Amino acid sequence: MTMFLATHPSRPNAGYAREPFGLLDAMVSGLLSERPARSAVSRVRLEVSERDGSYEVRAELPGASKEAISVEVDGARVSISANANAQSDKKDGDKLLYTERHHDSFARSFELPQAVNSDAAQATFENGVLTLTLPKRDAPKAHRLTIQ
Repeated sequence: MTMFLATHPSRPNAGYAREPFGLLDAMVSGLLSERPARSAVSRVRLEVSERDGSYEVRAELPGASKEAISVEVDGARVSISANANAQSDKKDGDKLLYTERHHDSFARSFELPQAVNSDAAQATFENGVLTLTLPKRDAPKAHRLTIQ
């Protein structure tokens, strides 16, 4: 484990010997300032491929149930979100020896090159992988107006 010791200009290192918690304060503030911020929402791992008349999207959602998955399609924009909850217990008779709980939230939005026909779209979920089949919407055709 790498530890960072931050020094403060207002508190020279020699002052730590006189302040009983000075070194501890410096270590804690140094650790907190060096840590990168971590999002509470994980990014969904995606694989997007294009077939003749549709896009196929495969999204990894480990631990999620199909009831906890939400998919929204708006034109060419696709949004996927899910929650995953897991609990592991090991018991020896009436005495609980080990328990672990895990909660993850996944979210991802992206734009496809062409709008999607959301009425014909399909979604399946198997072994932690969400597969979306998103047919392309026909591009609007130009209309010639008759001048009256």
